[in-house]
Amino acid sequence: MPKNYFKAVAVMVGYIIGVGMFGLPFLVSQAGILSFAVFVVIFGPVQHLLHLIYANIIVVTKGYHRMPGYAGKYLGHKGKIIVFVAKLIGNYGALLAYIIITGIFLHQLLGPIFGGSEFMYATILFLIEALVIYFGIGMIARAELIMTILLLLVVGIIGWKGWGIVDLANYSLVNWHYFLLPYGAILFSFDGNGSLPLVAKLLNKNPKAMKSVVRVGTVLSIVVITGFTLIIVGMSGAQATPDALTGISQVIGNGIVLFALIFGILTMVTSFFGVAESVRETLWWDFNVNKKLAWALAVFVPYLLYLSGFKNLIEVISLAGAVAGGLCAIILILIFKRLQKKNELVLFKYQPSQTLNSILIAMFICGIFYEMYYFFIR
Repeated sequence: MPKNYFKAVAVMVGYIIGVGMFGLPFLVSQAGILSFAVFVVIFGPVQHLLHLIYANIIVVTKGYHRMPGYAGKYLGHKGKIIVFVAKLIGNYGALLAYIIITGIFLHQLLGPIFGGSEFMYATILFLIEALVIYFGIGMIARAELIMTILLLLVVGIIGWKGWGIVDLANYSLVNWHYFLLPYGAILFSFDGNGSLPLVAKLLNKNPKAMKSVVRVGTVLSIVVITGFTLIIVGMSGAQATPDALTGISQVIGNGIVLFALIFGILTMVTSFFGVAESVRETLWWDFNVNKKLAWALAVFVPYLLYLSGFKNLIEVISLAGAVAGGLCAIILILIFKRLQKKNELVLFKYQPSQTLNSILIAMFICGIFYEMYYFFIR
């Protein structure tokens, strides 16, 4: 087993299992189980493919970059700017959502004992997270390994304790009016591309290890997210809330709520580390921003958005997934086509066809327009 293999898996899993997952039970309760099943079956393999494409790009390209840097190298300055804007919107949206939800969860967990407000708890945890990011990759990787082990343990406890409360009557088959509603959130929830440059550094770009981490990290994350979503919907049904855990607190005992809140905080913290590091390294590696300034921009901009009152979780994750995630996916496929021509696909035994590439691009374009229509026009 390569050195840092388990740290690399932990970094990827900790990045993927995050805020997007907590919005899914609410959306699935609206759209129905059939909608969720269709999107999981489609986007599980699609996200694995996108992760593999990005990992391949990182392995065959000299030096270390973030996605805007790779886009600039293979598609020119316009590609670099498009990806930079898309990633910035998506990552800042994610970081904002983490700040909002950790404030809610910590207040529910510690408020009855110590008092205080959601704002106070969100700010305290944010400052701790900002310090961890400041001290860099080694501390992040160690923190991710510990947090991810605890995270998987807690989600197992939630499943074990909550299984007896699951009621099949809480599952609706389908609501065609809202069938496409989970699209952006699922795309957002399964996306682990931002973790891969950090994974590559931990593994020294070892192709075999990278391919294994992508497979294990993607599958494990999707299994956990799917299981969590189905259990929460089965427990809360129509009472499902945008942050998931508030809803189940109305139907289960305090013991499970305690475990659920701990689980929520762990997922938010691990994901905050990965996303903030992604923003910091994008500014530092790809745009030559001073390292300390890059850190400040990465962590404090979303906090300023939080202070400004941006707090709609569902809109944030859906738009970030469909628009930012969709644009980045299209760019990755375009770069992949360049690598196919150069015969530089070191992580692929079987290559996706040009027809499949075109279908995926068309799907992501349609998803972008759908999400923008739904939230800005409807």
